[in-house]
Amino acid sequence: MKLHAISDSIPPVLAQALAEFEAPFIYPLGPGKFFRITHGEDYTLFFRAVGDGTCFIAEHQGRVAGVLGTSVRRLWMPDGAERAVAYIGDLKIAADARGGTVLLRLARAAEVWLRPRVEAGFGVIMNGTAQTPDAYTGRCGIPVFREVGQIIVFRISVSDACAKYSSGHFQTTQEAGLACYRSLSLGRYACPAGQAQKRSLITPVWLMNPSGSACGMLEDTRKAKRLIVGDGSELLSAHLSCFAYRDVAAGAELIRVALGQVACLGLPALFVAAAKADAQELREALPDMEVLAAPATVYGAGLTTGSWNINSAEI
Repeated sequence: MKLHAISDSIPPVLAQALAEFEAPFIYPLGPGKFFRITHGEDYTLFFRAVGDGTCFIAEHQGRVAGVLGTSVRRLWMPDGAERAVAYIGDLKIAADARGGTVLLRLARAAEVWLRPRVEAGFGVIMNGTAQTPDAYTGRCGIPVFREVGQIIVFRISVSDACAKYSSGHFQTTQEAGLACYRSLSLGRYACPAGQAQKRSLITPVWLMNPSGSACGMLEDTRKAKRLIVGDGSELLSAHLSCFAYRDVAAGAELIRVALGQVACLGLPALFVAAAKADAQELREALPDMEVLAAPATVYGAGLTTGSWNINSAEI
């Protein structure tokens, strides 16, 4: 078995093997609905857009047996300090390779690469995933990853009413938007967006309430990751990254303004993530919106339990 550590574009033969490997993995999307993920020809781009990304790929006789994506990224701590941490994602093992050594070899390779660079890390697991990190970490020198937070990922459909919400007086600069996001995120972990322009087909748009009480950045992931539903069509959506707010009314208003911009872009829905503790109240502030909600758990090593502001575009 070969173990590839790739931090640049993928060779064409391996890219084809990765596409075949990804196809059987499906994820829930509301009652009776599922989607699958494709990273396209440049499999590592998603992780390079988050930070300093490297994907570890286990290959056996021309077939991919497993994949683990990693990125060294910025994380703002609850006290406002910034740290470089590991982001772990896209761990997949082929059905016929589970129970063997593939997972352990991928994890060891990632640990060797990350260990000199960071002292903490995290990953996000959608609830309902068969195996969670606490089942396969904490052995053979691999740090233990424990639950450190919970979030809800919303997918909000665009309706005719969204067209009336203008983003004109909400649009701001990246500098002002990031400063607002950092200020509103004090007291919780927060993920400043990576290089959104690398992964987004639309030009990222920063939005901020004129009073500074809510902010976010509109983008998509279609250059680096696409979601495909059961009939083979693409599940088109924008993402509201760097979303934070001082009060629920301001947060709901910003989502409505973002949906107005999404409607202008011709996209049918918006993904946005919120801490679980905030999610119900935020959902109740959008009573006229069609919303799908998917819970997820943040697992971390070297981090304590807390609330998280996480970008749905980077999950």
